[in-house]
Amino acid sequence: MPQPVVPFAQRRRIVLMLGAASALAGVPPLLLSSAAQAASPSPLERLGALLNLVARDTFAGVAAFAVPGNDLYSLAQGVSTLQPGAVAAKSDAFLVFMFDNFLALPGAGELATALGAPFRGIKVPQSDGKLADLGALVTEFVAAADSLPLGFLVALLLNALALVVQPASAVGLFLTPFPRLSWKHKARVFELLELPGSDAIRMVAERLKEPLTQTLVGYVQLVATGVLAFAGSAAYHEWYALDATTRRLKLRPVGWTLSKYQPYGPVEGWDEFRGYYQGRRSANDA
Repeated sequence: MPQPVVPFAQRRRIVLMLGAASALAGVPPLLLSSAAQAASPSPLERLGALLNLVARDTFAGVAAFAVPGNDLYSLAQGVSTLQPGAVAAKSDAFLVFMFDNFLALPGAGELATALGAPFRGIKVPQSDGKLADLGALVTEFVAAADSLPLGFLVALLLNALALVVQPASAVGLFLTPFPRLSWKHKARVFELLELPGSDAIRMVAERLKEPLTQTLVGYVQLVATGVLAFAGSAAYHEWYALDATTRRLKLRPVGWTLSKYQPYGPVEGWDEFRGYYQGRRSANDA
């Protein structure tokens, strides 16, 4: 089967695709329920929750690609199994937490302006029914925050490439374009992300000045090589099943099922000792 044609030379189209990826944040039925907005006291906190949902939906698509299971994200990509996979293991939440807390990108005015530019003109509904410019909100959020939620930046890059590889992913079952791709198209997205000198990365970097350019490119390169490994390993973690207070498991971890681990708890060993070689009792008479 031939590879999908990716017209990276058409820079204007990439800009439009990046803007389209931003537009996914303006889907009120899926993102902005009245209850969720009422629970957030400030516009910045509401926007932060919105960006988190976008990132988690995207990373659920990544998780299904890394370790397919019997979930909807795996079924949609055309590669699934009869067992639970990385999505059931909450790999999407793990990736968002990891990126946002351990790979935080320091906030800066130039960076906020560059990242907010593609969102200009896109309107999102507020809890009072009024519309607000998402670009202005993103710029305000990034400028006011101590650090940029890197998970959302990674999600934005993945979705921009998803729209270039498969423009039809702009609409569909899920919240964001990347989870709507087939398994093969997802592989193509990661291939493009890993290519040295990718136009997609260069286009974002051109909006910045040194040293932010090298900082951004360095983070993207790290993401390109690590996001799949992180998503796959998260499927075998016990972190989401562990009660932090009691330090006991609340449920059986998905990884135990995938690895055929002992059904009723951790392995403590088996009573199978049969003695030493040739009946020896110590090392002195060897």
